[in-house]
Amino acid sequence: MEDLKRYDNTTVRIRTTFGEVIEGACEWNDKEYCLAEWGIDDDCLRIRDYMIAAEIIESVELLRPEAIIPVRDWPEAKEEIAEWFASKWGVPLEAYRESIRECLGQEEGVPQWYVVVRKNRIIAGCGVIENDFHARKDLTPNVCAVYTEEDCRCQGVAGFLLNFVCEDMAQMGYETLYLLTDHVGFYERYGWEFFCMVGSDDGSESRMYVHRAG
Repeated sequence: MEDLKRYDNTTVRIRTTFGEVIEGACEWNDKEYCLAEWGIDDDCLRIRDYMIAAEIIESVELLRPEAIIPVRDWPEAKEEIAEWFASKWGVPLEAYRESIRECLGQEEGVPQWYVVVRKNRIIAGCGVIENDFHARKDLTPNVCAVYTEEDCRCQGVAGFLLNFVCEDMAQMGYETLYLLTDHVGFYERYGWEFFCMVGSDDGSESRMYVHRAG
């Protein structure tokens, strides 16, 4: 995997000499980040719309060492991302390729795909699609293919990813999301609620969860 020059940012808490505390994913001002377009020439750290000059940064605390990347923003890695999902779920590679290609063609809407990257390695990911192969076509869109690498589990990665996805989709106008799973007690930790049992295309039944923004 190529270096993530744009997304090697991590989630930090910044304290300034003025007593401000700002948290979020950061980007340092250098030639790769193109912050000159903001009129920033000196060493500077950007968190959302905040531009913080290095000279007023009192401390930087690392909160999370990984970055969540919407796949629509990372077309260069589309093949590797499709292969990663296919290897985890046994779904034909071409199905992921097709959905990711559709995702790359739109800034909002469904489908969407997301990966979590730590040190240039994909450690988790999920998608948002219209229907995750179940009979209730009215329960849409669906978060799907949620997976975290085994050596990265129990570190808060799944919750970090799910919270990001719910916020990102809410900004697109999707305030209610659904998720099909056989897990009990896992998604409740992250604000999801059991909704109903739903029949799947293979004839089995699974638990349907719902997440509502706000």
